[in-house]
Amino acid sequence: MKKHFPFIIVGGGIVGSTAAYYLTRSGYPVILFDKEVGQASRAAAGIICPWFSKRRNKKWYYLVSQGAEFYRQFIQDLTDDGFDASSLFKETGTLILRKNEKDLRRDLENADLKRKQSPSIGQLSTLSNEAIHNLFPLINSPWSASLIQGGGRVDGQSLVALLHKAIQTKGGKVVKKDVQLLKEGKSFLIKSDQTSFTADQVLLAAGPAVKDLLRPLGFDCNLRPQKGQLFSIYQQQWADNNWPVIMSPGGIDILPFDNGEIIIGASHEDDQANDLSINPMVIKELKIKAQQIFPDIFKYPLHRVKVGTRAFTDNGDVLIGPISTFSNLWTISGLGSSGLTSGPYLAYQWVNKMIKNSWEIPVEIISSYPLIHKI
Repeated sequence: MKKHFPFIIVGGGIVGSTAAYYLTRSGYPVILFDKEVGQASRAAAGIICPWFSKRRNKKWYYLVSQGAEFYRQFIQDLTDDGFDASSLFKETGTLILRKNEKDLRRDLENADLKRKQSPSIGQLSTLSNEAIHNLFPLINSPWSASLIQGGGRVDGQSLVALLHKAIQTKGGKVVKKDVQLLKEGKSFLIKSDQTSFTADQVLLAAGPAVKDLLRPLGFDCNLRPQKGQLFSIYQQQWADNNWPVIMSPGGIDILPFDNGEIIIGASHEDDQANDLSINPMVIKELKIKAQQIFPDIFKYPLHRVKVGTRAFTDNGDVLIGPISTFSNLWTISGLGSSGLTSGPYLAYQWVNKMIKNSWEIPVEIISSYPLIHKI
C-alpha cells in the first residue's frame, strides 16, 4: 500500500525543518524524513553577519543578506506560535577583525550603502585592539576590528530541535528514518523500510546526500561534501557576559553563548567525504589558529566537539529548483558554510512558491538545471 501526502520533505536540517514548519503553520499535512546523521546545521553554530564579506559572488550575497533579514521574522513567527526561541538567535554584535586600515574604512563606507537593502545593519564603529580586549577580556587581538550592531549568532542544533517540536505540535510528522527515491514509470516513489509514499510535492533538502538520492532516478548533480569540525570550551563565570561574536582573518569564528559556553571553529575539510569521526589533530589546529587572538585557549579543557557535513557546489552556486521533468520534485542544497544564514529564507520562499505560486527569488538564482544532469 502506498501512502500519500500533500508534501514530503527529505532532510531534517535547517532547510527541510524550516520548510516543514511553515507548511504546517499554513495548515498543510507534511511528513519530514530525517536521517539524523551528519547534518551540518545540527552540528553547527553560526554567525549571522554576512554583509561585510569579501566574497564577490552576487548570487550568494543576495541569499545570505536576505537570510539575515529573514531571521527577525523567523524567530518572531516561532514566538507568536508559543515557542521560546529567544535564546536561539541573538543580536550580540559582531567583531570583524581586520588586518589593515583600508578594510576598516571600507566597512564604514559599505555600511551606509548596504543598510538601504539590509536595515538590520546597525551602528558600525571601529575598535582598537585595546578596546576589543575591554569589550571581550579573553581576546587579545593583534588587529583592530569593525563592530557591527545587528550581527549575531544562532544555535543550529537547538533551532532544528525546536522546529521539529513545532512541526509535530502543528500536526506534521517527523520520521527518523532514511528513504530511497525509486522510479515508477514516468514518476517516482519514496520508500522507507517497507512503506512507499507518493506526494503532490517533494523537497530534497538532504545536503550532500541529495546526490545519492537522485542517482536511482538517473540523475547526477554537482554536489560535494565538506567535513566541518568545531569545539567548545566552558566556564560558569563566562555566563551572561553579552560578549560579541568574532570573525577573524584566519577563518576562525568565536561564538560566546549565554550559558558560559564558547564555540570555536570550524574546519573546512574537502578530502574527508562523509567521515564523521572526530580528528584530534584538526581540533588542535583550530586551537592553534584561535590562540592568535585567544592566547589562553589551551588552558581550558574541551567541553564539546561537533562534526557535520556541508554540501558545496564547485562554482559556489546554490542548488535550488525542480528536477528536470519532475515538476513536483525540488531540491535545495549546496549552501555550504552559510547554510544557517540562507537556509531558513530559502525554505520559506520555497513554501511560498508551493502554496502561493510566488516567491521573491530572482530567476537567475535558480541553478538546478546546469547543476543536475542525466547519467
